Amino acid sequence: MKLNDKNELVTKSEDEWDDEDFKKLTIDNKALNILLVSLDKTEYNLVRRCTSAHDVWKLVILTHEGTEQVKNAKLALLIRDYELLKMQPNESIKNLYNRLLDITNGLLGLGKVFGKDELVRKLLGCEVKLNKKSANLVETKPQEERRKDIDLKSTHK
Repeated sequence: MKLNDKNELVTKSEDEWDDEDFKKLTIDNKALNILLVSLDKTEYNLVRRCTSAHDVWKLVILTHEGTEQVKNAKLALLIRDYELLKMQPNESIKNLYNRLLDITNGLLGLGKVFGKDELVRKLLGCEVKLNKKSANLVETKPQEERRKDIDLKSTHK
């Protein structure tokens, strides 16, 4: 690329290339090769018409992360899910925790970071509902018997 008389950036013809241009082309070709061999077939088909490493990189980022508008929509949806998280009827604590982790991992990918203490507070703040039978098990049976009953419940849904 070079500046013309009007201070516009225009492409040089190959006759005008100097050693620096050839060096840049070599580096770009190496980067392009690295990117192309690291993609799976589906991603490769999306970028195969790109002629520079920069173009491939921009397209891969756009494909995986989406536009700013898409990111903001995903972020808003995940924050809503996080704020409205509560225990579902007959849901185990483990499943509730896994749903919380799914939401927070999605938010982490979009740049929202949570501390461990914040996650613990959120989990403890969820409406945890025990049915009467579960509450009675906790109060009356020894821990070993409770564990057996819980295992049987989880296998018979």
